[in-house]
Amino acid sequence: MVRDRKGSIMKKVLLGTTALAVASFVGAQQAKAQFEVTVGGYTEQKFGYASVDVDGANGDFDGFDVKSDSEIHFKAKQTLENGLTFGFEVQLEAESNTGDQIDESFLFVEGSFGQLLIGSENTAGYKMTYAAPDVGFVNVNSGDQTNWQPFIGLNAGFFRRVFGTTFIELDGNNDAQRLTYFTPRWNGLQIGASYTPDSAQDNQSQFAETRDFKNGFDIGANYVNTFSGVDVAISGRYGIADDDSSSGAATVPGSPGDVDTDSPELWSVGLNLGYAGVTIGGSYASADAQGVNTGRSYDAGISYETGPWGASFTYFHGEARGSLVNPGDDEQDSYQFSVTYAMGPGVLIEGNVTRSEFDDDGGIDEDVTYGLVGVKLSF
Repeated sequence: MVRDRKGSIMKKVLLGTTALAVASFVGAQQAKAQFEVTVGGYTEQKFGYASVDVDGANGDFDGFDVKSDSEIHFKAKQTLENGLTFGFEVQLEAESNTGDQIDESFLFVEGSFGQLLIGSENTAGYKMTYAAPDVGFVNVNSGDQTNWQPFIGLNAGFFRRVFGTTFIELDGNNDAQRLTYFTPRWNGLQIGASYTPDSAQDNQSQFAETRDFKNGFDIGANYVNTFSGVDVAISGRYGIADDDSSSGAATVPGSPGDVDTDSPELWSVGLNLGYAGVTIGGSYASADAQGVNTGRSYDAGISYETGPWGASFTYFHGEARGSLVNPGDDEQDSYQFSVTYAMGPGVLIEGNVTRSEFDDDGGIDEDVTYGLVGVKLSF
C-alpha cells in the first residue's frame, strides 16, 4: 500500500508537471507576437543609347547599354490592443556591386501621437521634400545621368549632394542610423525632425568625439491640401551638424566662397500645384560649409496624367565648388522629357529622352544625349 501510495503521488506530480508545461506552452503560443509579414519591392530594367561628346578629354562613350535597379523589401508590423503599431523594415539591394547590400533597415512605432522611427533611414526633411513633378522612374533629379554620362573631372559628390539633386542630406549621409519623429497631419500640415549622432550606417563602432560628422539635426515640414479643385503641396527643411575633426575648419587661402566644413548646413523648399491632371512645380536646395560639395541646386517641371498615360518635362540644375583651388564651380544642366504607360497594377512602361550638359571647373565639358525604354515592376 505504501508503494502504491508513492506511485500514486509520483504519478500525480508528473501529471501536474506535464499539465503546467502544456499550459505554459499554450499560453506562450497565445502570447506569441502576431506580426503581419510581407515581402515587396521593385525592379527597373532599362535599355537605351547614349551619345557622349567630351571636350578636353579622351575616350569614346557612345553606345547601347542595359541598366538595372532592383530591391526586395521585407516588412513586419503588429497593432497591439493599446492601439500602438510596431513595425520593422529592411530593404535588400538586388545589385550587389553598389557597396551597400542593405539599403535601409529600421524599426518604427506609430499611433495617435504620430510616428517614431529608429535605424538606418533618410532624414525627416528628405522624406518630406517636394520637387518638380515627374511621371517616370528614371529621373534627372536623382542622379540617373551617372548611368549614361562619365562626368570626367568631377570633384564634387553626386549622390544626395547639391550637384546631383535637391533631395540632399548633410554631408551626403544618406541612410545613417538616426532617430526620426513625424507628427500627425493637422489640417494638411505635418512636421518631422531627425537626430543623427554620427555618419555610421551598418556600423556599430563607438566613434571618437573629434569625428568629422556628429550631432546632425534636421527639421522639415510640408503642407498638403486642395482648394477649389487645385491640389497644393509645399515643403521646407533645414539641417545642421558639427565637424570636430582636425580638418573641419580648414580652408584654402584665397579660395572663393565658404569652403570650410566645421558646421555643415542645408536648407530647401519645394512646391507643387495640380489641377485637372496637370501639375507644375519645382524645388531649390542649398548646401553650405561642405567643402567641395558647397553649392546649390534647383529643378522645375510640368506633368500631365490621364488614365494610364502620363507625360512630363523636367529641368534640373546643380552646381558645387568642385575644386578648392580652381575658380568657378562644377555645373550641370539636364533636360528630360518622359512618357509613361501603366499596363496594369504594378507594371509601368517608360520612354524618355534626356539632354545633360556638364562644365568642369578644370576645363572639361561634356554634352550627352540619351534615350531609353524601361519597365518597372512594383510588388
